Amino acid sequence: MIDNPPKPRPPMAQSAKRLQTHALRKDTGLNALAVMSWQPKQADTVWTRSELAALYEHLHNGNDTTHFVMGFRDKDGCKKYVRSKKLPVHRAISWACSSIASLPKSRLAFVPYSTNDRQQSRWGGMDFDAHQEGQADRARELAFAAFRVLLNVPDVAVILESSGSGGWHVWAISPDFHPTGEWVRLLKSVVATIGTVIVSGVCEIFPPDSLTSRFGKGMRAPGCWNPGTDTCSQIVWENCRTSLESVLSGKFKTAPLNSNELETDFPDTKKETSFSVSLYREGELLNKLGISATGTRNGKLADLVGEVFYQVGRNMARRLASAQFQTKTAATKATESEHLESFENLWAGLHDKWMAALSAPERDIFLRLETDNERDAFRILRSYARKAELDGAADFPIVRDNFAERLGITGKGAAWIRDKLARLGAIEKTVEYIPNKSSARFKWLQAISFND
Repeated sequence: MIDNPPKPRPPMAQSAKRLQTHALRKDTGLNALAVMSWQPKQADTVWTRSELAALYEHLHNGNDTTHFVMGFRDKDGCKKYVRSKKLPVHRAISWACSSIASLPKSRLAFVPYSTNDRQQSRWGGMDFDAHQEGQADRARELAFAAFRVLLNVPDVAVILESSGSGGWHVWAISPDFHPTGEWVRLLKSVVATIGTVIVSGVCEIFPPDSLTSRFGKGMRAPGCWNPGTDTCSQIVWENCRTSLESVLSGKFKTAPLNSNELETDFPDTKKETSFSVSLYREGELLNKLGISATGTRNGKLADLVGEVFYQVGRNMARRLASAQFQTKTAATKATESEHLESFENLWAGLHDKWMAALSAPERDIFLRLETDNERDAFRILRSYARKAELDGAADFPIVRDNFAERLGITGKGAAWIRDKLARLGAIEKTVEYIPNKSSARFKWLQAISFND
């Protein structure tokens, strides 16, 4: 039983907001050493057996004894992952630790869930895949970039490991529980900082943005045996001994956060989501508009640009176009640079058409905007207003952090732009924000043309 009261939590939400400032500073001291002097090691040479078991138990997130996933090879030698039904977690962890040392004939990988039934987690993870030829360098560069960013987050341990077949995992582990949404926000800030997108085959985050179950998705525990490659992940760098000393020693215990703490931790949590012509989800878009057949690149790119023009900022859209090319499964004559040049032309054409449809008052406000982010925000909020008009609604919600994700900036920056548009007369608040219940709502003050 857990008897101790919860410890004060580090300000992770504040860390996410500071990432883009801190992550860009030059690597010195510890950061430079971590990148320049790495030597991959097997987990059982990095930690003792008891330390490794304590770490895995910590990653289990306080879930019930059989709430985890096991990885193994079937009789045909194919990898297989299944949810535990009867095997208790302490036995699975022991089996997984033995598998790293190649002791049992039948080996097992321990895969902890990235959240618990109270939507809390002690860890966040990033998976950079290299399933296709030529993607190993990209996966490595992204993993090292994410690793350097997370080193600047206070009060978390960081683990960088190669996961096999050119893939990489990056872990951020806290001694304490944090709301799942806090981890998602932190990791999405990292994704934006290193200039990639969240999509299968490129980068996945744990906990995921859209939970597939009560417990999210799982990631193979650090250093675990990989059923797909029949090798063990190699630890490249870790600082668990300094950041998780009490955890590795087995002396650390903490209780889950209570509901009141969860409610006050994120003042921007809303029950509804900002909306546009269609809800922006980068992974879904790339799966739907992937280049999977020869001769379809131009058409798929045009479809992507047409779908996201009213939903995200130009820089975010360009990253989506780049990811569309990087995840293609069919050969193309065009290079990635040519693909992105086509993107710029398509975007410019849509923008010219959109500008021509603005009313005179709208154009006057738009021309007074000073940055690309402000102009992107104007276009996105105008699409909110258009959808509200089509739905017969008098106003529309703006969820600050969802709005920020579409622009690729911080929540504070998105709020500042939103407020500036209100000062200029583009929007007016109609309903105040109610914490943990509903977002603020706005109406568009200028006439909207539906011919764009």
